[in-house]
Amino acid sequence: MSAVDPLQPLLQLGDVAALAAEAVSAIAAVHRRPVSLRRADVTGSESVLRGARTSALIEDPSARDLAEPVGVLGASISVSSMLAPDSLQASARVFSRAPLQVLSRMSVLAGGGGRPEGAPERLQQLALLISQGAHDVLLPQVVHAELLAHEPFGERSGLIARAAARLSAVTSGLDPRGLAVPEPYLLRHRDDYLAAAAAWRQGSAVEFLELSLRSWAAGAEEAEAIARAL
Repeated sequence: MSAVDPLQPLLQLGDVAALAAEAVSAIAAVHRRPVSLRRADVTGSESVLRGARTSALIEDPSARDLAEPVGVLGASISVSSMLAPDSLQASARVFSRAPLQVLSRMSVLAGGGGRPEGAPERLQQLALLISQGAHDVLLPQVVHAELLAHEPFGERSGLIARAAARLSAVTSGLDPRGLAVPEPYLLRHRDDYLAAAAAWRQGSAVEFLELSLRSWAAGAEEAEAIARAL
């Protein structure tokens, strides 16, 4: 994290500081579980798969009827391949120093052309924030919000935003093994989630930050369920 953290002021908004602390504590507890230490590849794989399927449902609720990984479900699973345990650390290393390269790759995996379609200045600012380092808990939320709200990769931006948020959580240290599954919470609160993204686009950050941090705390509970099933 940089000496002067540009995201620090966001902790003063609403319940952001308390929710950030709750998310950190919940995710850290999951990482301390013996099964998470011994079999992170198994728990991580299940986390990525659940996240990918749920991300597709957030994008298009009719995807629940898909039996095969095609359409939005196929795109989501392809993007999430960069988060699989055998790829995660390599993806994280590149993302931390060349985030635009990873985002472009996600765009291609989602069926896009790999080039941004809009908001170039915001995307460059976001890339700088990622590469310079910023608040360990807030960076994934800001990455998520910026990509979702300003849609630099067009209609694929939602899938990319959720995958990039997960990758940011790995690089920032919030979720270093990628075990949490925040997507089910976002699906359950889909209308509020989309409204919070719209509020972010209009300049209000608190709605998205609070909802997104709640999703990470709930995502730790989802990871606990995965661990208990093993």
